[in-house]
Amino acid sequence: MLDTVTTPHADFLGMRFCLLPQAEVIGRVIEAGAPYRYVVTPNAYHVVAAHDEPARLLPLYRGAWLSLCDSRIVRALAWFEGRALPLVTGSDLVPALFGALNARNPSQQPKRVLVVGPPADIAAKLRVAYPNAICEVIPAPSGLARDAELRLAVARSCLERQWDILLLCVGCPAQELIAQQLAELGRSSGVALCVGASIDFITGAQIRAPRWLQKFSLEWAYRLAHEPRRLWRRYLVESPKILRIFIASRSPRGR
Repeated sequence: MLDTVTTPHADFLGMRFCLLPQAEVIGRVIEAGAPYRYVVTPNAYHVVAAHDEPARLLPLYRGAWLSLCDSRIVRALAWFEGRALPLVTGSDLVPALFGALNARNPSQQPKRVLVVGPPADIAAKLRVAYPNAICEVIPAPSGLARDAELRLAVARSCLERQWDILLLCVGCPAQELIAQQLAELGRSSGVALCVGASIDFITGAQIRAPRWLQKFSLEWAYRLAHEPRRLWRRYLVESPKILRIFIASRSPRGR
């Protein structure tokens, strides 16, 4: 599944991070056909989760076709190591991808997009915003992260449908597990992107932080202020553990 020659990555914090800019990522996703591949968008929380369960989760991220840096914090830590990681967040990637699909020449082969996660009525909003994109939505049940049978049912539902691009918007690690499961079930073509809540931002279900907050790496604080009960543990307890992982990864002299 990996194509390390044409999709350059750098190893950092035990993960692989793609070195391609967003525009090139979109181009490769749109033009990808067979074999089936999947894309992950690890942020600080994902890195911590992968290190907490290395046997289960690290292979999901390291086995991805593209592993995109979705965290300004991760990018900043990489900078301290002298590494330049392009920032390609799911929240930016998904609307740019839809925009590119919507702008394709009608003479080109149309690409079918399947979105898994949001309510079914989101499909109508996507068709209004991107009338030239062919889009279908499958709502996903809650509890996917803890229920292997539910994840298998979602994967089989995806397997039965026709799509070129699959957007898995069901959170970590459920979306990554489903992406890998599709390969195990024999999916032979298409690209699955694990992009979390990104679809909520382009449909208005959630509002992104102002650009100036994003620029200062404070988008997490904006989201925490709007959803404290759901996100406080992720942002205040789990994600900061990435600093411990970063320090442990450095040489004694570097520390």
